[in-house]
Amino acid sequence: MMDEEFDQELDDWDEDEREDLDIVSFVCEDCDYRWEEPAAEEVDTDVMVCPMCGSVNVTQL
Repeated sequence: MMDEEFDQELDDWDEDEREDLDIVSFVCEDCDYRWEEPAAEEVDTDVMVCPMCGSVNVTQL
């Protein structure tokens, strides 16, 4: 669900705003799923949830 909400939020931004964002990589320690998201100013991995399995055991790479 978080991905869908984030994707919708990204769709609302114009192209210049999207290009200014740095890409942050994450890995789920439980299922080894890896994904990337545009970085917010502060990324709190304590509340990051794996979009594949729902685990909160996520590490920022």
